[in-house]
Order: sequence, then structure tokens, then C-alpha cells
Amino acid sequence: MKKIERAAHLIGKHRSLFQCPICKEAVTIKDTSVICTSNHQFDLAKKGYVNFFSKASPKDYDKQLFEARYQVIQSGMYDLLHQKIVNILTSGADKSTNMLDVGCGEGSHLQQIQQRSDRDLVAVGIDIAKDGILTAAKYHPDMIWAVADLAQSPFQGGKFDIILNILSPANYQEFKRLLADNGMLIKVIPRADYLKEIREQVMQQDSQHYSNTEVINNCRKQFDHIQVETIQYTWEVPSDLHTALWNMTPLTWGKKMKKSYQSITIDFDIIIAKA
Repeated sequence: MKKIERAAHLIGKHRSLFQCPICKEAVTIKDTSVICTSNHQFDLAKKGYVNFFSKASPKDYDKQLFEARYQVIQSGMYDLLHQKIVNILTSGADKSTNMLDVGCGEGSHLQQIQQRSDRDLVAVGIDIAKDGILTAAKYHPDMIWAVADLAQSPFQGGKFDIILNILSPANYQEFKRLLADNGMLIKVIPRADYLKEIREQVMQQDSQHYSNTEVINNCRKQFDHIQVETIQYTWEVPSDLHTALWNMTPLTWGKKMKKSYQSITIDFDIIIAKA
């Protein structure tokens, strides 16, 4: 089965998750197009994704960045984070089925979490960066990928048991609309030492001056029940991935690598918020 056909099958099977981003009506699949009852049509790409986003994608988030990010993530840089998230899902009282990754990039976080979980997860990833979704569909064909913006959401309300928001901007009102009863938002945000080896070189910035307290407090205002867990570790960088590590982050845009790093620091707060 071709990628476009596999994508059409997956979206058709789970079409109850979707709505038209223009008129908010229900959708169906006809051949390889998503069509709503008002006849707004969104064609699936041959690479195996659907584009609901009417604006141009951010130019800086390009194929090179997402290919580099894929290489690094698949090599294990975030393995401990992924396992931590799976453990959080396992500890939940409810059986989670539908998972949405908002700002999924090239999809590896979502793919790794689905792969590690013993739950039957329907995995959906969205991003406004077309190159990110292209890369996701290229490497992870049996998941649902869409170029989409939460400001013009292609999803019906109350359909997702889990929303992932990893190192990406939040839209809390939309998160709350999309979450099912007893649903869970897992938001990952950087702490002071995240990528400090790179940050201190390119920004001449003391990492200890960084704080995400405002982000956490804002989330507390939106959800009645939240908890915050911390994960910190160092990752030994494989010798063949120094360039990929440099290219995977916006921190280094327009800058040349002066030195490579034998190890890199991972330092996150994980916000767990329940609807």
C-alpha cells in the first residue's frame, strides 16, 4: 500500500477525531482527500500526510533542521525523557487511547513514546512546519501526520486522552477543548541547564539566569490539577552526530560551531496537567 493510501486509511478509520478547520463540520475521506459536509477539501500528499494549514510554513524550520533532529533523537538523546513520559502514562488511572503531539516537528518524540508504551495508542502529530511533517511521514508512515495550527484546529473537541507539548508553544484554551474527560496534558519545558554547553557558547549566556517559573505559573492558572516532575542527565554525543546536534536547534541559527561536545546536558521540567 502506498503512503498516501495508508494515510487515507488511517484518517478514515479515525475520522471522528477530525473536523473541518474552516467551518468546524464533520469530515469524511473520499479517495485521497479529506472533505467536510460543506465541501471544503484537503488533499493528502503522496508522502502520506494532510495539510490543513493555509499559511506558509516558517522558513527557518527546514529539512536540514528536521533531518538533524531525527538523527539525534533516534540515536537516544531523549530516551530517558521518553521513558519518563511512558511511565507517567502507565501510572494514569484511565486507559489512554488517542494521543496528540502538538508541535511534533519530525515526529520522533511521538514515535518513540508510542513504541515504548504497552497501550494501544492512536498517535496523531501536527506542526505548522511542513518540512517537519514531511520528515515525520517519511520515517514514521503508520501514524497520522498533519500540517495544522491550533488557532484553526482540525480536531473535534473532547477526543484526546493525552496531549503532548514538547518544547513547543502552548494554547491552553485549545488544549482544554481537545482533551477528553480526565484527559492529560504533558508539557515539557527546558530548565536552566538544557543544552547549556551550546547555549553558553552561542549566546554568551549564564544558564543559571534562565527561569521557566512564569510558564509553570501560567499553566497553574489554566488547570486545577497539575504536578511538575524534573528530569536531568547528560548524554554522550556520538562522534558522527556533532554536526547534527549543532543543526537541530534554533539556538545555532546563523552561527558556526567552534567546538564539538563529548556530552550534552538534558534538563527539563515535565508539567502534568489534568482536565
